[in-house]
Amino acid sequence: MSYVWRRRCFLLLLPLFLMAAFLFTRVETDLNAFFTATSGKDAALLASFLQSGELSRRYLITVEERPEAAAGNTGTPAQSGAETFAHAYAQALAALPEVERAWPANRPPREWIAAVQAYAPYYARIYSLQPEAEQELFDPARLQARADGLKQALLSPQGGFIRQVAKQDPLLLSLQGFRQLQDRLNTPAENNAKVSGLILQSRAPALDTAAQAQLQTLIRQRFDELNATMNHAYRLDMTGVPVFSVIAHDQINQDVMSVSTVSTVGVVLLFLLLFRSLSALQSVMLIVLASYGVGAVATTLVFGVTHSLTLALGSSLTGVCVDYPMHVLAHASQRRGENPGLAVRLVWPSLFIGALTTVVGYCALGLSGFPGFRQIAVFASANILATLALTRWVLPALLTRAALHPPHIAGLDAWLGFCRRYRRALLALLMTGLFASLALLPQVRWLDNLENMMMDMSALKQRDQDIRSHFTGIEPGRFVVAQGKDLETALQQSEAAELRLRKLKESGALGEFYGLYPWLVSAHLQQDNIDRYNRAVDSEFIAAWRAALLHAGLSADKLAPSAQPAAALRPDFALSPEVRQILSGQIIEQPESVALVIWLGDHDTAVVSKALEGLPGVRYFSHHDLLNDLARDYRDHSLVMLGWGLLLIYLLLWLRYRQLKKAWFSMLPATLAALFIFAAWAALGQEVSFLHVMCLLLAVSICEDYGIFFLDNGGKDINATYQAIGASMLTTAVSFAALGLAENATLRIVSVAVTFGIVLGFLLCPLLIGADAETSTSKSE
Repeated sequence: MSYVWRRRCFLLLLPLFLMAAFLFTRVETDLNAFFTATSGKDAALLASFLQSGELSRRYLITVEERPEAAAGNTGTPAQSGAETFAHAYAQALAALPEVERAWPANRPPREWIAAVQAYAPYYARIYSLQPEAEQELFDPARLQARADGLKQALLSPQGGFIRQVAKQDPLLLSLQGFRQLQDRLNTPAENNAKVSGLILQSRAPALDTAAQAQLQTLIRQRFDELNATMNHAYRLDMTGVPVFSVIAHDQINQDVMSVSTVSTVGVVLLFLLLFRSLSALQSVMLIVLASYGVGAVATTLVFGVTHSLTLALGSSLTGVCVDYPMHVLAHASQRRGENPGLAVRLVWPSLFIGALTTVVGYCALGLSGFPGFRQIAVFASANILATLALTRWVLPALLTRAALHPPHIAGLDAWLGFCRRYRRALLALLMTGLFASLALLPQVRWLDNLENMMMDMSALKQRDQDIRSHFTGIEPGRFVVAQGKDLETALQQSEAAELRLRKLKESGALGEFYGLYPWLVSAHLQQDNIDRYNRAVDSEFIAAWRAALLHAGLSADKLAPSAQPAAALRPDFALSPEVRQILSGQIIEQPESVALVIWLGDHDTAVVSKALEGLPGVRYFSHHDLLNDLARDYRDHSLVMLGWGLLLIYLLLWLRYRQLKKAWFSMLPATLAALFIFAAWAALGQEVSFLHVMCLLLAVSICEDYGIFFLDNGGKDINATYQAIGASMLTTAVSFAALGLAENATLRIVSVAVTFGIVLGFLLCPLLIGADAETSTSKSE
């Protein structure tokens, strides 16, 4: 096909392809999906837990009375102004179509009350978690006091609720099982009458950031409207997974915009400064844009979605992918009047092997075990290979009318000459640095806290803790898991764990815990309960209870215990939609097992872990500890992948040159640059993570291109070749340096490691490859 037709077809198809890529690509911003792997039982359990819908959709909201308003408040602690306002505010929020339910934190939602009433018929099977220790429930001497208490409860404001329960459970044994729930609802974390909390559950998933952002706007609008009627006497604050997800989404979008803008503008300005050709810039950027679209489509095809951080890191590929067209431009500008296709064919062997070594680096990155790198590996590989193909077969057609000027970077010729004149002295200095670097390597400090590599949300986390202090809430990220082959086994293990946790709570070592009892009760415990019930509730007990009822002025016939307690509480009843919402993701069904989660309040990790020792299938689970274990696994795997990556790059170079010496010289500058940077981190006391290791491998794979071009010297002019390599290095360095502007720590680590790696490797090329470059062309072509 002629260049004219190639040009026309490309310009016609590119807009259609980019539009299709935009519509096809699905972007996600879930940080857990990027940072947390799902391989391994623990990681898979964590992923399932993090994806549980009910808990993740909840907001914890506080309404606080302003100090100036509090001075004039005449409300009693039992019914403060903040509590009254929060109750009205909850009703206003519950009316929003985006809200599934909203309720004051110290009052159960209506669905919970109805669910508790539905458990009344099963009173004889669920009344105790440890029935052998609660025989006083059937002590005849206490029956009169219980009958009097029943009468008071029927006459209380909750009389309607008690009446419905007592019709089927006159001894209120089912409420005995639910007493911990009552304590949980009625005991505030802080006795502060000026602050009132409420809980809101959204309909949209927590990670639907667009819907959650709209809901958060409505939450604030309703508050402002209601607060205006109270002379702005209150202030609002809220936390929860949706709040974190919206802030993370906004921050990631800001990072993507700032990084991609600075990277693109920097590369464009450098290109214009070096080549001084708008038409050439237009041709190259069209190729880069097409390649970026290929990367996004390939990532979505493989993973179903493309993460925002992948797109942010992908923007750094602008500098990498520009390298290949720039080498063609640099050599074509040296041969003015010749067809650009000749320049492409001249440097094609170097372009091809250079692209392959870079792809190897990204693939090793993807095989490191870090989930986010898998997407980056696919995105980058598709991007680079697309750029390579378009440079080979499309770029010459786009450059037929472009005015080309050879690049010139001040100082490079002088550095090249300096390395030639003082090579021996510089090599001696380099060897000294090499031995010093090797001596420093054992001092490397490893960073094993994966949370330190995520987005810095320390201020938001502190605010989260402040808000949660007003709730009888759980500690996010730390819980107990009971895992069994089926639900019955898991329930028995969970009940054994709850018994030990109760003892910790009584001793003060555990602030609170939310188990599954009595919402879900094992068949074994149900049988134990009803056996003891049947032995205790005999004819004498029933007669004594009837006498106590009559003495209290209650109907003995209507409130007599049933001689035939209800059948077993079946899981299909207990796992109704209403109860599942109450349990809020505490049931995790896996292919070969069932895991039950017990939420924990304030506690000491060591004390809880020790208390659970010896319980089969039960263990303490910490999100923080798991992330740290993952970080250590990533670190060990990254070192292995570093070795395999370097070996594979060397093998590709050997296949290219068929000479061990040339393959070694080609990768030596990049490898030593990585070693020196690693040693510098050790000398500075910088904590090093698996991410630093993999980024240095990435720097080696990119910088290796410079060694290949320098060794091949395709234009047979080493000064012109080094200028072309310098132009490529600058655009790549600008792209990766732009990542340093991001708020995300991951992007900043990539920025530092790769930028310094490629610059140092570029500077070492003439020193380490030296005269070999000038004689290699004829042998390698």
